[in-house]
Parts: sequence; C-alpha cells; structure tokens
Amino acid sequence: MARVGIFGLPNVGKTALFNALTGLQAPTAAHPYSTTEPNVGVAKVPDERLDRAAAVEQSAKIVRATLDLLDLPAMAGGSGGGFGGQFLGRLREMEALVGVLRAFHDEGVTDADSGTDPATQAENLLLELTLADADVFGRRTERSVKEAGSDPAKKAFAAAVQRASDHLAEGTPLRLGSWSIEDLAAFRDMAPLTLKPTVWVVNVAEDEANATGLCAAVETVVPGGDVVVALSAAIEEEAARLDPADRAELLEGLGLGEGALATMVRAIYSAVGLLSFFTVGPKEAHAWTVRRGATAPEAAGKIHSDLERGFIRAEVTPIEAVIEAGGWAQAKAAGKVRLEGKDYVVAEGDVIEVRFSV
Repeated sequence: MARVGIFGLPNVGKTALFNALTGLQAPTAAHPYSTTEPNVGVAKVPDERLDRAAAVEQSAKIVRATLDLLDLPAMAGGSGGGFGGQFLGRLREMEALVGVLRAFHDEGVTDADSGTDPATQAENLLLELTLADADVFGRRTERSVKEAGSDPAKKAFAAAVQRASDHLAEGTPLRLGSWSIEDLAAFRDMAPLTLKPTVWVVNVAEDEANATGLCAAVETVVPGGDVVVALSAAIEEEAARLDPADRAELLEGLGLGEGALATMVRAIYSAVGLLSFFTVGPKEAHAWTVRRGATAPEAAGKIHSDLERGFIRAEVTPIEAVIEAGGWAQAKAAGKVRLEGKDYVVAEGDVIEVRFSV
C-alpha cells in the first residue's frame, strides 16, 4: 500500500480527483478553499488479471491492492502563498505526490487563484515545495555544522546537508540534483518533498482537444522522470458514483477509455517503481504491491512477517499461466511452477506461494 498526497492551487479539482479515485463524496464547491481539512480515503487498484484468476480458482474472496490517498487543502496562490506547516508535515509523510493542474475554463468556478495554464501552475507548485525544503535544510545545516565541530564522525552528514541546502537555495528541486546513496540516507529523516516521486495531473475540460500538447508543456518544466497525465476530474467524479456497468458505458461513450483510477494507478506505480504480485486459491485471490527490485523474501514479508523471517523457497509462476491452466494446482501439475530462492527478484504479475519454517 502506497501513501499518496494530492496537492494543488485553489479550484483546480483536487477533491474531485480524490472522489473519482476513492468513490467517496468529499464536499466540493465553486469557491476557493472549500477543503479546509485533509480528506483521507482508499483507492482499490483495478486488475482484471486478479478477477480472472479468482474466477478459475472460484475464490471465495477477492482482495485488491490499495492506495492510501490524502487530499490536502489548497495551497494559497499569489505572494505569501504556500501550505500551512501542519499540512506540509502531512505531505512529507507520503511516499508519492500528485500535483493537480487546472486547464479548464468554467464561468461558475473562479480561476483567479490558479489560472488555467498548467505549466505555470506546475512551476509555482514546484517552487513552493522547493522553498519549503530549503527552509528545512537551512535550519538543519546550522545545527549539523555545530554538531560536526564537536564530532568528526558527523562531518559527512553535515557536508551532504550543506550541499543540498545550497542546491535548494538556488530554487532547484532536489530531484534535479545528483546525490549518492550516502547523501540520500542523510536526507531521509527530513523527508524532502522535492525528492518524492510526483505525478502531475492536467485537469482538462471534457471536450479538450489539446490534452497532449498541455501535457507536453508541463513536461518541459517538471523534473525528468515525473509522470504527466491528462483527465477530466469532474467527469471522472461523476462516473465514480455509478455502478460498474453504467460507469463503463459512460467512459466508453465519452471516449475516456479505462477511466481515471486505472490511469492514475499506472502513473503512480510507474513514478514510485511499484509492481503487483499475487497469491491465489479457493479461499482468497489477493493482489499485493512491492517495489521493483524486491526479492522473494521481501515479497513474502508483505504477506506476513513470519514468511519473511522463515523464508525457505518460493513457488513462482506468472498469473497468466495460472489462468491458462485453469488454476494454481493445474499449473503446478503441468510443470509451469518453478522453485526460486532468496535471491529471486519478483517480476510483475508473479503468483507466489512461500515455503517457510518458523
């Protein structure tokens, strides 16, 4: 489960996006700052592979992977803007960020505090996050230099923080710098906002014909590696309130494809570096999330800590092999399941059964 913080300027559609992803109905309004306290919700990750595997296994229960979402009150626009300290603290707790950018005109929803140029908004938001990090690193630099004066072992830490502070003071996000593993370890307890993987959502009108061009403009001002997507939060919020059949019909009729949730899950997984693996059986078909590069014992630990501590081996096969064979037992009988040890790196779509001893 990844924790994702949604932020943006007033009236850009943050809460509409939150509602579209969670199916909740957090209040929205046409006036600025209608969100005064954070909204918290869970988005269930859609995965048709899990549904098909559950069907062949006749699983009694389906458990989907989830994203924890935090919708923060709007960042104030104009000079003297920014987040309150308490909201910045909440944002630092997140593993990834979603910046919502307004690219639509609506006479009923003022754009005085945001404008409708998504690239300009992205620049402003990045600057606010950079200034917030600069403040944290500036204060930490003063303290760490003093500590290094009396403890030579802390000199490397102080030097790393000083370099980051100087970088941020130039108005440059940390993601645009080059940092060693040791540097990143030194930064960890400060949870810098400008090091967090970020997805930028260009919130367009339903009939926007230049969504690709708007995304391209945003890509020129955000750090490389950030993911930029376009969607219409208002339409997606409306669709999320419908039952699955009507929702699919609406999305298809409007040419919106798979919808905001699937689009955002793919973008967040790409930005953070996540993948899905599965456990399947008659009792339960379960999707799990792990970071790319994780080993089999790490994946086992996602299921239960005892499985990681007592890990012996893992039985592994792609989920498509389970579906094609008609179930896990059938795939195993057909020789499609292999044994892997502690060094095995989990692949997207693996079905894993752990052998362990505690």
